[in-house]
Amino acid sequence: MKRRSFHALALAAGLLASTAALPAFAQNTPSDLVIAQAFDPTSLWPNFNTASDEINAGALITEPLFWTDPKSNSLMPVLALGYEMEDDTTLVVALRQGVSFTNGEPFNADAVVASFTNFMNPEIAPAYGRYAGVFDSIEKVDDHTVRIKTKFPYPALELALGKVYIVPPAYWAEVGADGFGAAPIGTGPFKLEDWRRDDRIVMTRNEGYWGTPLKGIERVILRPVPDDMARAAGIEAGEFDIATNIPIANAAAIEAAGKKIVEVPSYRIFSLELSNLEMHPSPMHDKLVRQAVNYAIDKEGIIDGLFEGRAKRLNGQLLRSNQLGYNPDLTDYPYDPEKAKALLAEAGYPNGFDIDFRFPSGRYVQDQEVATAIAGMLEAVGIRPNMIQLEAGEFLRQLVNRELAPVGYVGLGPADDPDLQMAQYRSNWRYSYVSDPEIDRLIDAGAAEMNGEKRAAIYQELSAYMREQASVGYLFQNVDLYATGADVEGFLPRGDQLWMLYGVSVGKE
Repeated sequence: MKRRSFHALALAAGLLASTAALPAFAQNTPSDLVIAQAFDPTSLWPNFNTASDEINAGALITEPLFWTDPKSNSLMPVLALGYEMEDDTTLVVALRQGVSFTNGEPFNADAVVASFTNFMNPEIAPAYGRYAGVFDSIEKVDDHTVRIKTKFPYPALELALGKVYIVPPAYWAEVGADGFGAAPIGTGPFKLEDWRRDDRIVMTRNEGYWGTPLKGIERVILRPVPDDMARAAGIEAGEFDIATNIPIANAAAIEAAGKKIVEVPSYRIFSLELSNLEMHPSPMHDKLVRQAVNYAIDKEGIIDGLFEGRAKRLNGQLLRSNQLGYNPDLTDYPYDPEKAKALLAEAGYPNGFDIDFRFPSGRYVQDQEVATAIAGMLEAVGIRPNMIQLEAGEFLRQLVNRELAPVGYVGLGPADDPDLQMAQYRSNWRYSYVSDPEIDRLIDAGAAEMNGEKRAAIYQELSAYMREQASVGYLFQNVDLYATGADVEGFLPRGDQLWMLYGVSVGKE
């Protein structure tokens, strides 16, 4: 059992609170930082859902106990100082002292217990059920220490710990989840000043921030810009300081304009949901039809034609090549339209069929273009898609309510652990479109196995089974491109598309 000592994390915590602190901005002339992202959040409570644009906005105000730093890929303390394991299912967390929320409430063990209690309640935070399901209980030891018990030894415990954002309990009790999401109060480097829906979110510097006094960024202005080309044009013209989800085709022009491209290997895996749920009767319940879909799609054509070869093949599985449990023996379904037609005929659809195909506009980079290309390939073999385009907010609503059916284009990018990736296909997960007892069994086995070698073997078996069943339409792993102004330093998102402004500086002329 891996143990993280108070000593090691407290040392990092000391650095965090020093002039070289992680959650601090470099000493620069005050300025605004304008960030263009794909869509306007529904809520500024980071635990409202798992969409990166929503978490990133809320996390500028409300902080977690820990943060996995993309520069080092190591766990860094934020509101916690560190933790130690009392046994395989009990950990004790030491909390930072002398910190207050911006409404004056103290950050202490009571706030942590209240926040974990919210997080663990599926009625309040259903989006985090897989993470929350690990935790059994939390108790206050003293004002600056909590004890957390898990239901079983869990190999991705540190990732789960980093998902809980801490809220002031009295204010939360007053306004509830919806009220908090509209007007959050936190310990973070910024406070909400103004939110004009679908136009901008303005945050001002928290002068009482517990970390190094923030210098260099007076305000953060988040702008929802759903159109990929508009974000690219805006960063190129200097309208934005940071822009997310940049199309690969625009990267060269942005660099030629003197801006910078930040390239991050994405955790996000793109696929087609091919629902076999009882509530979604369609030909997709037939394995032969699902296999036909996979043979019908020219993955290489999409990767080369739309992503200039920078996206990655999945090789017939949903785990990335550098993840525990990746199966090196699997390969992609080859592009074979004639095989697809033969399978459809064998399944009883020699003349094909019509089917609804739902996809987002403005949720993922080039999402409309990818969906259009897929639709053409499906139609060529006789699967005639009724294309239903959804703006980002409605797409997310339908995703989590299992309405992206019978066919939906999605990109799922959880934290970096095979359980968190594969658990999205467990039959009882709120946006799983797969119902298969064998998949459920293997997912549960992988989550409970602490031996790395045995755990890898479980996921390799799971991937092989899902490929044979064609549980999804396998597409690609993307590369995330961000663009920044030439004067922005230190901006580096994680592969799950989450970012903090810790260590970011802006020096404007």
